[in-house]
Parts: sequence; C-alpha cells; structure tokens
Amino acid sequence: MTPFRSPFAVVRHAPSRKAALLLAATLGLALPAHAASIFGSLKRAGKPVAGASIKLLCGGTISAGQSDERGNYSLSIAKGGSCTLTVDAKSTSVQLGEEPKRQDFEVPAGDAPLRPL
Repeated sequence: MTPFRSPFAVVRHAPSRKAALLLAATLGLALPAHAASIFGSLKRAGKPVAGASIKLLCGGTISAGQSDERGNYSLSIAKGGSCTLTVDAKSTSVQLGEEPKRQDFEVPAGDAPLRPL
C-alpha cells in the first residue's frame, strides 16, 4: 500500500549545480554588453602623429590610450552616446553608437582645434 501524499504538500528540490550554471550562462548570453568604440588615424601636415595622448569621455566614463607609430588609434568604452574625444589637449565632440565608428583627424600645431578628415 502506498502512503498518502497530500496534493497541498510543498516539495522543494534544490537545483543541481549543473542546472544553476546552465541558467547563469543562458542569462549572461541574453544580456549582451553594448560597448562603443572609435578608431582611426591622426595626421599632422599629412604625416602620422605617433604617440599622441588620446582620451574618450562618455557619460563620466573615460577610456585612454596612445596612437601607434602609424598614427592609428582605437578606444572602446562601455556605453556610447554624446562623447568628447581629446587628442593632445585638443577636444571635439563625437557621437558613438553600437557600431564601431571610424574617424580620422588632422591634429594641427598650436591652438587650432582638431579637424575631422
């Protein structure tokens, strides 16, 4: 004879470790990060600007780096939008979205502002 079980009884099963890891991985894949990025080259009088200090400020978050020997740069930041790009103390506004943005600049000598190419 089978013992009587109430239909109102609460049965709790602890999830297995494997099931918990699978759930965590699935949720992680469902919430992708939307990083924004900008890349390009820096020129002065038509020649590459190597070793330029570059900063990207978007919503209080900063990403920084330097241009390489060919004047190329690449910066990524967690979230885009209306941002400020600064190259050797010269700033300009850039709009970054989900797609990587290519922007080449002329970095003039003196007090002249950055000029998009």
